[in-house]
Amino acid sequence: MSSLRNVAAPYWAEFIGTLVLTVVGLGATAQNLTSAAAGRTSALSSSVAWGLAVTLGIWSSEHVSGGHINPAVTVARALFHGFPIKRVCGYVAAQTLGAFAGALLVWANFAGPLAELSQGAPPGPHPAIYAFVTANDVWPGLLAEITATFIFVLAIFAITDSTSSAKTIAPLAIGLSLTAASLGLSSPLGLAINPARDLGPRVFAALVYGLDVFADRSFYFWVPLVGPAVGGTAGAFVYEWLVKRDAEYQHALEGAGA
Repeated sequence: MSSLRNVAAPYWAEFIGTLVLTVVGLGATAQNLTSAAAGRTSALSSSVAWGLAVTLGIWSSEHVSGGHINPAVTVARALFHGFPIKRVCGYVAAQTLGAFAGALLVWANFAGPLAELSQGAPPGPHPAIYAFVTANDVWPGLLAEITATFIFVLAIFAITDSTSSAKTIAPLAIGLSLTAASLGLSSPLGLAINPARDLGPRVFAALVYGLDVFADRSFYFWVPLVGPAVGGTAGAFVYEWLVKRDAEYQHALEGAGA
């Protein structure tokens, strides 16, 4: 029984870490969305909240699972850091389920104010879906997801490098990196930079508000899945094969007194 618990622990940690991430981040988004209906909104507060959400999610899970809480990070770790391929599907499933559960908790807390958003709204998807999912025009959104996740994963690999001075404060530094990427590239309806953060809540929103959540914005749902996967892999590649190797070579030169 103890060995089974030890085997399952990393997956539970990813589930819990992503749940924490989603509750804090989506909670801030829901507050922003309902405040916007009353004429009050703040992109800064939302971006800061998502950065803090990442920090709390990593702190909740890193000592057990490594604190990936993001399929783009898991795939990048598997491709470039030797993370076991056999664990990838389990991690991604745990992250997506954690995000789904987080969306459920946020909806339970904001169901009333979110329901009121439909009053006087034009025909189409329920406005409350945007508390749970990201949206943009497809091609600008795809470019933004790729670019932001490229920056985010590049920063993660740099921060967690064994030679990095930021390694001791990695959760906070990674959260700040997310905030910076979000502030610089996010649209009014947000960026995912994390496939699980969008897919889990999108499935939940479909159960509550209908399947239009998948057809919305020219079937935009695939963008937060593909964009972060491409951007995260590219960011990891650039760090491992361009930045890191150059740094190691320079370190060797310095050690030799060159």
